[in-house]
Amino acid sequence: MRKMPLRAKAEMAAYGASAAALTYVPSMGSLPAHATAAAVSGSCVWWLYTRVKTRDFRRTIRTAQRVLGPVTGGAVYAAAAIVPGRPWWEPVAALGWGAMMSAALPITRSTWTVPAAPAALYPPGFRGLVMCLWDDAGVAPETRLENIEQTLSPAHPDFTADIVAPAGKPVPRIELVVAAAAFGVPVGCVAVEEIPGVGPGRVRLTVAPTGRRGDGSIEEMWAAQVARPDGAIPGSQIVRVEQFPAQGDLPARGMILAQVDAGKVARVNHAQLCSAFGVGPEELRLVAEARGREALVTVYESAPLKASRRATRELLTLDAYGRYTIGTAHDGSDAKVHMMSAAGTLHGFLVGVTGSGKTVALALMCGAWALAGLATWVSTARPDAQVSAVGRHIDRQGAGAVFAWWQLKAAIALMGIRGEINAQVGHDFSAHSPYPGLVLVLDEFNSLVGDEALGDDIAHMTDVLAREGRKFGIGIVFAGQSLNLSKLGGEASLRDQVQGGIGVVLRIAGSSGGIAARQATGGLAGDVDLADIPDRFNASMSLMDRVRGVTDDVPGETTQGVGHIVTGSGAVMMRTLYVHLPKDGSPDGLDDIFPQGGGINTLTDREIEVLTELGLWHDWAMPPPTGTDGNGGNDIAGYGATDIGSFAPPPVPAARPKKRTVKQQVLAVVTGEMTAKEIRERVDAAAGTVRNTLSDLVTEGRLVQVDHGVYAPASHHADTADGQDPQPGPDQLPDDIDGELLIQAADLIISSQFGSTSMLQRKLRVGFALAGRLMDALEQRGIVGPADGSKARDVLVTTDVHDDVLGELRAGYTLAADD
Repeated sequence: MRKMPLRAKAEMAAYGASAAALTYVPSMGSLPAHATAAAVSGSCVWWLYTRVKTRDFRRTIRTAQRVLGPVTGGAVYAAAAIVPGRPWWEPVAALGWGAMMSAALPITRSTWTVPAAPAALYPPGFRGLVMCLWDDAGVAPETRLENIEQTLSPAHPDFTADIVAPAGKPVPRIELVVAAAAFGVPVGCVAVEEIPGVGPGRVRLTVAPTGRRGDGSIEEMWAAQVARPDGAIPGSQIVRVEQFPAQGDLPARGMILAQVDAGKVARVNHAQLCSAFGVGPEELRLVAEARGREALVTVYESAPLKASRRATRELLTLDAYGRYTIGTAHDGSDAKVHMMSAAGTLHGFLVGVTGSGKTVALALMCGAWALAGLATWVSTARPDAQVSAVGRHIDRQGAGAVFAWWQLKAAIALMGIRGEINAQVGHDFSAHSPYPGLVLVLDEFNSLVGDEALGDDIAHMTDVLAREGRKFGIGIVFAGQSLNLSKLGGEASLRDQVQGGIGVVLRIAGSSGGIAARQATGGLAGDVDLADIPDRFNASMSLMDRVRGVTDDVPGETTQGVGHIVTGSGAVMMRTLYVHLPKDGSPDGLDDIFPQGGGINTLTDREIEVLTELGLWHDWAMPPPTGTDGNGGNDIAGYGATDIGSFAPPPVPAARPKKRTVKQQVLAVVTGEMTAKEIRERVDAAAGTVRNTLSDLVTEGRLVQVDHGVYAPASHHADTADGQDPQPGPDQLPDDIDGELLIQAADLIISSQFGSTSMLQRKLRVGFALAGRLMDALEQRGIVGPADGSKARDVLVTTDVHDDVLGELRAGYTLAADD
């Protein structure tokens, strides 16, 4: 009742008095009383009638509410006056009417309502608390706080906000003592600054109680620990501080943007920066990026790169800007690299120690190049099983300095071939060239150029390709635990060629910082300062833990694949995508990142034909020819380059003694009854060939089949010869060759009568090594002759028995599949 207006209280009192009068007055028979009741009720009805005639529905309803009491009271009065005597229901009706009208208050209810509960003035959570504290303290009356953002994490009270004055008024002078008291923090933790480009009606408030060091604010800490001449970022000052909450796998983070004076370049010492913020470098929670005069420092609640993402063809496919995704950046975005530099080169570098994920990164690059239509040649210093698995999906792959020498030799000659093509089409290499781009990967480059016999030649040819390969679509990618480019002439020029393309630095040996990065990359990373990548996340035990006697030193998760993408003068910390490269012999996941269908990009027919004529298209395993003519005679047909070995075809090997045929071997072995197994063990031929030969000899009558799987000479037990062919068993093939692929190869060789390994490579879209193994398998089955250098092999099967030979092969591999 205390909140009820006086008018409502008076109305309730009138209803009470009227109810009491209705109990006795109607029965008294007083004419003046009857007239008064009739006048009041009638006037109210007339008033309502006038409102109805106006057809104003809202006013009619409001009037009806107000006249409800008098009209219904008149009705009760009339009923009581008409009925003679004083019946029992008259006082009940009068009191009931008074109670109902008191509850409804129809006359004043239209203009008076019970006040509603006060609406929430502040948003929930931290923002609402800050706004409430600001208003309650009355720091600056009539101002309000906007854009409230926590700068470190939701667990820390540090925040920034905009103080906004009413429209047309400036923000009054803020007493830091009052502002600090409002939030219960030391005065040194509060700062009020103008916002660049904004008028006096809005200023920036910074409250940083946990971000301060000593007695100063975060700005003072930055000036004292970071911006000093020998600090982490000398000469820098804070421009902006932002905070972002956790999103999915990405932990909450705070970001500080700083810059140095114009005309200077920001330099970051990562170890010193971690020390200033109290973060261990091995935690990988602090990431610093420097670009020009600006530096961005990001501090995470936990390491952001613990989760790895599986590689897919979609991620490795080039986008509209010629980039593919090689990993995930520390801020959760895609870490992209350009396939070609701005200058149009395909050069790059990949550095990482053993166990850093270098082979996985190389596989990702090869997959991206294959999806972009590029051919790839990879050479390593020593055989590597995982690189060999990648080699099954690219054009050429091998190990050793000899392979690298031939690879570079062929690429040098290819520049001459493509030079002629460029002259014909009227432009240098581009997406419209009639030949594919070619990338040469030199893994463990230091070991290759350190080879006593071929190292100098490898360095010389590499230098030529790095400088001149752009016009011919030939790129060099240096890889290894570290790069020593001292043998290459003009490192500065080479650096200009390589920078801007592919630059990936994973975990490197030595301490962190720019010196280690420059040493590991041979200067290709420029002056970029890179954070040290530990073996594992949080792998080290703190000194305080040692003081406390902690002995449970649990190793953290591996940092394999964590590193930096280096482009020009900038670097982004990231973790490469994941593709399964097993060490236990289980199937790999490379089929998921290379072109669907297994097709391999190769050189054009014209290029391979010329390289074959020059003696440069073989297995690249024979020792290089020695000596040069000293007069440029190695420049055969204009395709060579002087002083880089000889382009003369390798010497033809001495004629091999003619081997006895399989039939001759079988007839010489079978001198009595022998099982097929005993014959196969004594004949130098594949099991399937021996079975087919036994069947042919039985058909010719030169052998007899004594029993199932038992044979004898025709003169021995001649009466038992039945001439029936034994059933052929399954042929044995290498793991990476299936029967269908061998049948396709045999079909091509027999129908074309051309035993060329490069022809198989081009027609079947397989790598050169696999094409060579197919040719060896066909030799074992008597379809082609032995290899003779880089020449095409003799085809031993004529076209008239084409269908019979293919039928026998299909029958043999059908049985193998059934078995």
